Amino acid sequence: MMKILRGTKRPWPAKVAGIALLAGTLSSCNLEVFDPDIVQPEDVSDPASLPIAIAGVVGDFQLMYDDIARYTGLLTDEFILAGTFPTRVQVDQRNMLSDNTTLNGVYENIHVSRFSADNLVQAALGLVGDPDADQDLVAQAIAIGQFYGGYVRLLLAEMYCQSILGGGDETNPNYESSPKGPDERMQDALTMLQAAEASATAFGNADLADGARVGQARANMWLGNYASAASAVASVGTGFDFMAEFSSNDTSQYNDVYDFTYSDTQLIRWTVGDGTQPERNFERFPFYDEFTDAGLLLPDPPSSFSSFNASILVHLQMIYPTALAPGVPQSPPTANGQSAPMVIASGFEARIIEAEVMYRGGNTAGAEAAINALLTTGDNPHGAIFDPVDLTGDFDSDIALIGYAYEVGMWLAGHRMGFVRRVLRNDNVDMFPDVQPGSDTAFPVVKQELDNNPDINQACPSGPPWS
Repeated sequence: MMKILRGTKRPWPAKVAGIALLAGTLSSCNLEVFDPDIVQPEDVSDPASLPIAIAGVVGDFQLMYDDIARYTGLLTDEFILAGTFPTRVQVDQRNMLSDNTTLNGVYENIHVSRFSADNLVQAALGLVGDPDADQDLVAQAIAIGQFYGGYVRLLLAEMYCQSILGGGDETNPNYESSPKGPDERMQDALTMLQAAEASATAFGNADLADGARVGQARANMWLGNYASAASAVASVGTGFDFMAEFSSNDTSQYNDVYDFTYSDTQLIRWTVGDGTQPERNFERFPFYDEFTDAGLLLPDPPSSFSSFNASILVHLQMIYPTALAPGVPQSPPTANGQSAPMVIASGFEARIIEAEVMYRGGNTAGAEAAINALLTTGDNPHGAIFDPVDLTGDFDSDIALIGYAYEVGMWLAGHRMGFVRRVLRNDNVDMFPDVQPGSDTAFPVVKQELDNNPDINQACPSGPPWS
């Protein structure tokens, strides 16, 4: 049986607009790709093209995933901008415009990823029972498409105030006559991830099935289905991880979180706030001290690590690259950082979900013990010792500490925004950085979509600020 391809980002650049309208109006049995010398869209229905199509789905997801980690980290409290681009300043200041051209790229990449995953499923379903097709590979393609398609929908729900797939063409199987809100989109994600688990289980891929279970739990937490969330991950091992993998073969395949924080191909554009930068309104990563003590942050790197905006001090994140021992910086570039993997789903996340559900069910002591067993013993993805949490029963302070626990395992991997936004929506506890002049808590649908899709006419239902 073919191994799941979790490999590297594809080495060719996106050359087409990946907005929902464009993606949705292309033929449902075709996979949009960016280099006709690699595979033609009409070739995806050919059984021999399935391995290439699977690799394309994985590559499309990873092409956008590290960018999402950067931009959601900037909107929340994980990063401050060390560059000067006004469009990126808007994100950092939580004061975005829908015609922000930088956000076009983020939006396009997420829809290209969703589109290619959906089309892989459609193409593979058309090959079920085909005597010329390897049916194990067909089953795997269906599960992989469902998995990545489900995770993209999850990210759309967590990031955007609304989202739309397709539009403009009622013959498209993903046609939506109007945008969906975050909860409805998250239900879509949950349904698709349940299908991915069933498909992966049917052909015996335990890793893909566990990744789908963690995604289901994350969706259920958003929807307030707390018991269902804990149940979904009960069988997922603590040591499990499902990673987005990158490569040092080409700059387009690098882990962009590393690239933009380590002066590899360019001066540093993203860094971690320590609360001393007036140009960034003194924003501070709330767990700066704890992560420094654990060796995941280097407050005073050598002068070779310089920011594009010379007035912004650099504070190095130490998880990408993993080759650097805590406190022992190397001169960049480092191939290990270029190819440093990024977690999509993990058993650590599963355990913190269980602990949060335990806390919400009234077992404060049990939740505290479960979290500290992971933080204070080195039983976490970094093998580091972190400060313990002290849960007091005060929800506002305790949920922030539970967020700290999630960060230990999911820092700089696109998770923080989903957590702080769901807690704001579900519990009215606001953990977005309040020192910034704006108050956006979601990304708007970009003007490019509004101008080209007749089935959506506003960036957010409530208008600015985006929520």
